[in-house]
Amino acid sequence: MKVYCRDIMDFNFTQVLSEDVSQEQVFNKVAKPVVDNCMQGFNGTVFAYGQTGSGKTYTMNGSETWQDRGIIPRTISYIYDQIEARQDDIEFNLYISFMEIYNENAYDLLDHRHLDSPLESWNKINLMEDDFGNIHLKNVSVHSCSEEQQCIDLLMMGSFIRQVSSTPMNQSSSRSHAVFTITFEGKQKNSEMQFISKLHLVDLAGSERIQKSNIDGQLVNEAKYINLSLTYLEQVILALNDKQKNGQRQHIPYRNSLMTTILKDSLGGNCQTVMVATASAELQNYEETISTLRFSQRVGQLENEFNALIDGKPVFYTTNNQNNSINDENIQMDFSGIPEQNRKKLQKYVENFLNEKETDIPIQNLQESKLCFHLMKNIYNIRMKEYVTELTYISEKLYSYDELLSQKQVVIADEQSKLHQLDQQNHNQNNGINNSSQYDQLNKDNEKYQKAIQQIEKMAEQKKGKIVPSKGKYLYLYQDDIKK
Repeated sequence: MKVYCRDIMDFNFTQVLSEDVSQEQVFNKVAKPVVDNCMQGFNGTVFAYGQTGSGKTYTMNGSETWQDRGIIPRTISYIYDQIEARQDDIEFNLYISFMEIYNENAYDLLDHRHLDSPLESWNKINLMEDDFGNIHLKNVSVHSCSEEQQCIDLLMMGSFIRQVSSTPMNQSSSRSHAVFTITFEGKQKNSEMQFISKLHLVDLAGSERIQKSNIDGQLVNEAKYINLSLTYLEQVILALNDKQKNGQRQHIPYRNSLMTTILKDSLGGNCQTVMVATASAELQNYEETISTLRFSQRVGQLENEFNALIDGKPVFYTTNNQNNSINDENIQMDFSGIPEQNRKKLQKYVENFLNEKETDIPIQNLQESKLCFHLMKNIYNIRMKEYVTELTYISEKLYSYDELLSQKQVVIADEQSKLHQLDQQNHNQNNGINNSSQYDQLNKDNEKYQKAIQQIEKMAEQKKGKIVPSKGKYLYLYQDDIKK
């Protein structure tokens, strides 16, 4: 691709699509290969970058007509077509989340409470990073979708909620970055192998010059945040290019921006990433167009190494069902020199040692020593898996209690309003007594749920640092609370 201005500039791209290309062709060229890889266990990202009004949102979401739908709705339809075609071989579970990044704050676009509440009252999404550098999101909802229409409905609801503010350059210009995420869980029916992968579909806010956009007030502040986040994105790309070229630069400034933190894996991690650069053909926008082309060329120089994310859960269950035995082929090959009877004795010794019933393990040679370490690793992995499963269960129950408590509080507020109206209207005493009784009962229920939540949080806190969980303990607590 050549751009003629003061000098002739050459830009190389994987594909150049003209303004006459159809939305279906865009999907087939840009997103389809990424989706195919995601359905095989690889992470993927597709994001659109360009000046305000250059066609990013149209490319990703499309227009109001079904024929002109964009990459995201076409991706959803294609995924469910593939699920149906592969149903004899692979069982899929799909989960959807949708967030926006507005003025360096992230918000959940699939919270139905946001439909009729101002942005200032929304819960902000918090980012947490674990010891392995993985990013975890708090206050974002994840929705299981078994049908195509469910996904489309969630996309439409999130797009409706999304913060949109028009500018003189584009009456439908989005003032926020939007990240639509599809999580795949796949299980092969003819084996115990499972995989987990994620697909990020990102519609970046438009880059623009404030003077040229003819905006002021709140829109100026929004434009500053947008341009700053895109600048940080460019800095990350430059740093990654330097690191790949000479290997000298180690620090990548992901944390400078919320968006680059969220897209960390997409830019320089285990992910196949495709960027769509939308450019304006208008002469008045040539500076922004050249800037977009330069940035996209730098992105094109990055090379991510991506691998399938295989879930080890089936392996754990298989080992657990075999009563922690070590009779698989690999172990038989490694420890075939140890008699079966000795192996069973060592298994018992190791279990007693870990449970503090033994202080020593009698070992006769180096081979038995290696076997003991192998057994310890297996038992540790199994117990940690149980521990994580139980903590996940506790978290789900805490969420359920929060939901129940919120519902109760709504009912209490409603009853309080009714009582206030009854007092003002001087209704008869019996009505007042009955409603007061209902109010007292609701208060008691509220206290009970609060105590239950505190008790579970206390028990969860006590669990920290322990390896051996008391399995079933929290299930009994929850059922007991329901009975009461």
